[in-house]
Amino acid sequence: MSDESKKFKDDKDKLNRHPNVVGQVPPHSEEAEKGLLCCMMIDENVPIEVMHMLKPEDFYYKSHGLIYSAMSRIWNDNRPIDFVTVTQELDGMGALAEAGGAQYISVLSGYLATSANYRAHLDIIRKDSQLRRLMNAANDVLKMCYASSDALETLQYAERAVNDVAESQGIHALRPFDEAVNEAVAEFDAVYRDPKAKKGLQTGFRDLDYLLGGLGAGDLVIIAARPGQGKTSIGMNIVSNVAKAHLNEDGTPIKSATPAVCAIFSLEMPAVQLAKRMLCSLAHVDFARMSKGEIKSADEWRKITEARAALCASKIFIDDTSLTTPMDILSKCRRIKREQKRLDLVMVDYLTLMSSGKRTENRQQDVSEISRMMKLAAKELGVPILLLSQLSRESEKNKRPPQMSDLRESGAIEQDADIILFIYRKTDKDGQPEDATLPKIIVGKHRNGPLGEVEMRWMGEFVSFANKDDVFTPPAETKKQPESAGEILVAEESNDTHGL
Repeated sequence: MSDESKKFKDDKDKLNRHPNVVGQVPPHSEEAEKGLLCCMMIDENVPIEVMHMLKPEDFYYKSHGLIYSAMSRIWNDNRPIDFVTVTQELDGMGALAEAGGAQYISVLSGYLATSANYRAHLDIIRKDSQLRRLMNAANDVLKMCYASSDALETLQYAERAVNDVAESQGIHALRPFDEAVNEAVAEFDAVYRDPKAKKGLQTGFRDLDYLLGGLGAGDLVIIAARPGQGKTSIGMNIVSNVAKAHLNEDGTPIKSATPAVCAIFSLEMPAVQLAKRMLCSLAHVDFARMSKGEIKSADEWRKITEARAALCASKIFIDDTSLTTPMDILSKCRRIKREQKRLDLVMVDYLTLMSSGKRTENRQQDVSEISRMMKLAAKELGVPILLLSQLSRESEKNKRPPQMSDLRESGAIEQDADIILFIYRKTDKDGQPEDATLPKIIVGKHRNGPLGEVEMRWMGEFVSFANKDDVFTPPAETKKQPESAGEILVAEESNDTHGL
């Protein structure tokens, strides 16, 4: 047996012999609970620090929970907490006898001579409470394992239960506003010294980044348009630009730059279809001709090969599961962030195909719940989430630029989104695009900046958007056509170490 295996076995044996494990006694400390309750009665400053940190259910002993509940009510009424007021409040609650009676309250008030160590008592109580919550969550997961026939559903339930315990302990106290003011001034100064500092995540579209200042951490970004207008294309373009931002134009890594981690949730298209679109977009190769096998030149295959290498060197993760819920997305993103040590961007294609996973009376309530949960997910993960959405037919009927009221089941989406982008192609009197190659991105909502319009270039053959003034040279014709992709790709095979 190896030393590591022996140590693991010894630790396990030691754990099994622990008195709390043998006696099945949940973690608790009677002394810490008594000590903290005493400190709250003898020092008027202690409740100021404690009241926002604990709840009555954090106490193991029911009598202590009742006493703390009485103290909370006294505190909320702006009255002093001492032996007399606590006894009177418990009596008014009809819980004095259950809390141990007036004699026990008297004993508690004299349990300690000083309140100097109240913080240590508080930490012990919070730690034990969290462990007991975790035990309850584990028991619920165990019951789920016995009752459920769906392993994935059970795994998601377990992850959610553990995360709920962690979040329940994430209590933050109020802090002086001058701290936030000083941080804000420091950020203004950093941007003044270096305009590139403190910028949001860059989309790769110059004019759009200038208007938005990039995508902020925790932003919910809605990209909305009618079908066939390029929602998926621009979303994939942004993901591609973010994912390969660490590479030079020749595909070599930029020194000291680390690959961004991006997650794509595609409820509409399979992963392979998105990969094909992204390859052709990045390589500037005609998607339709590639799909039909009408290969124009060996140069195009070489561009595909280079695009393949760039994408395989990036960190893009994709899930093309149908009927995904916001909780599924949050759970999987938490896992990616934990495993990869970072997460930079999430794209969801698209909102209308999602389900909230909860029972709602109608679709509008369901979409409202999805919107709310996606905003909370963006805030928790600390990354921008691109959420693609359909527009209603009103914008087409009225032949006008889209607006927020055109969002399907738009009520909560308008409220929850930090940024709303519309793809708009101006049409003539017959409803045909006046210039399909020059669409506009309309910023319909920008919580932290100005609204406006950005003219883009649409390259339909590449299923890709670009800056309006970007120029691209068509691939050169070659006399010899490659017999297969293998002629070009085989040389790259040995370099492929990472797949989509």
